[in-house]
Amino acid sequence: MDNNTAVPGAGFSWGFKSDNIMKCQAQENQQARENEKSLNNMVADLVQSQGMDSKGRKRRLDEPTNLQPQLMVPPRKYSVSKRRPHHSSISGQPLPLHRGLELMSKDQVQHILVEVMKNYPITQQLVQTKLVDFNFSIDRCEFLLKEKLQQLHESIPYSRSYDYQSLSDYAFIRMKPYILEFLNCLVDCVLDRIPPRVDNLHESLKILDMTTDMVTRLPRFQLASNNYYYDKCLEQLACLWCTVIEHLARDVIMTVNDAPLLRSWIQKLEVYNESCHGILTKPLSQFKSLAVVDAGVTDSNSANGANATRNQWSGSTDNYTVGDNQ
Repeated sequence: MDNNTAVPGAGFSWGFKSDNIMKCQAQENQQARENEKSLNNMVADLVQSQGMDSKGRKRRLDEPTNLQPQLMVPPRKYSVSKRRPHHSSISGQPLPLHRGLELMSKDQVQHILVEVMKNYPITQQLVQTKLVDFNFSIDRCEFLLKEKLQQLHESIPYSRSYDYQSLSDYAFIRMKPYILEFLNCLVDCVLDRIPPRVDNLHESLKILDMTTDMVTRLPRFQLASNNYYYDKCLEQLACLWCTVIEHLARDVIMTVNDAPLLRSWIQKLEVYNESCHGILTKPLSQFKSLAVVDAGVTDSNSANGANATRNQWSGSTDNYTVGDNQ
């Protein structure tokens, strides 16, 4: 936000008083003096009229008066106090828009933005158009996911925090909103970092590796049904792995030049597949087949070595199934 933009009606009007304000104050002072003078004249006339009869002669002290008793009011002394200086009071006012936005937290700005988009649907198109142009880094996604993962761990009841692999039903009820928020955010971030959103397949593999590792390390529950959301998320990650591997298969140069790196990804995927009881079997088999082809291209002079590699990485190409979570 441009801090140099002038916003009318915000803050104080700095500087001296204008000539118009000074003239108004002088006229007020002159009017006050005239009012005081008129009041003094009225008081003097009233006192003088009580000391004179109808013919204008002064009454003697022993001479009876014709005035009614209720009109015989003793003269009062009037004292005119000095005019006190006038101080204008200052009332509080809300912050200007740009200043309020500077002081708001991220959650407060996000809440207001969502409310605006709900009330004015046309703003959703504008925001979505701006988001398409943004290219969020993997580090930024990782930072966001770690924040939500921290909230998930903090929601674990204290009495069960020592056992992350056999939490109770009560813990699941407490943790369910945070689990769903974390998993939905995780899938959203991965979808934003795979083709055609990005062209660099190494970035896609990197974020898949990071997110799969996070899901396999999540706290588990005693009942397999409470681990349902974990298994569904792993199934979605398996499909995403397969999608990226298909793009790798079309890039012959990358599969040939980066064969050692691809084999390291296979080793990681094997560990994840073992942790999630075989849910990642399909992408693992697809990845191994791709590595076998690369090995045959790079080592065409050694057929026996290629066959040994093929036997080493042989695996089922059937669809993956959700394993037993007990």
